[in-house]
Amino acid sequence: MMFITDDDYSVLVRKEIKDILLEDYFKEEETSASGIKPRNMKLVTAEQMAISQVKNYLSGKYNVGLIFSKTGDERNSHIVMITLDCALYHLYTPFPRKMPEIRDQRYQDAIDWLKLAAKGQNTADLPPITDESGNTMIGIKVTSKYPLENNRW
Repeated sequence: MMFITDDDYSVLVRKEIKDILLEDYFKEEETSASGIKPRNMKLVTAEQMAISQVKNYLSGKYNVGLIFSKTGDERNSHIVMITLDCALYHLYTPFPRKMPEIRDQRYQDAIDWLKLAAKGQNTADLPPITDESGNTMIGIKVTSKYPLENNRW
């Protein structure tokens, strides 16, 4: 089962617009014997890109394997929304002049949230990374607001 389903898109984009973005003009012979239309490769690619993007931001603090293995109502709705915003942005990328301002803004909001989550500066109801014993792994990073200088004494 997939993390993102076709039904998830109905909340963020009308079906007609999604079909235009996908250039979704299947021929009758492309429908399988069971009557199910195959998923559009453009959509699958955009979803894979979006999932990879979200995983790359969250992988340092959260168990992304567990997050993206969930299906249906078990999924975190916020991560579904962020992933959809990223996927839709990637679908609009070939048509930059036709991209609605709201789509660009939602994508930027998603990226901003992911950056804050990666730094640990906001709260996320996501499973943390754990060790073999089930203990939460806490990463400690030592930083400074001052740039590194090479002082010779």
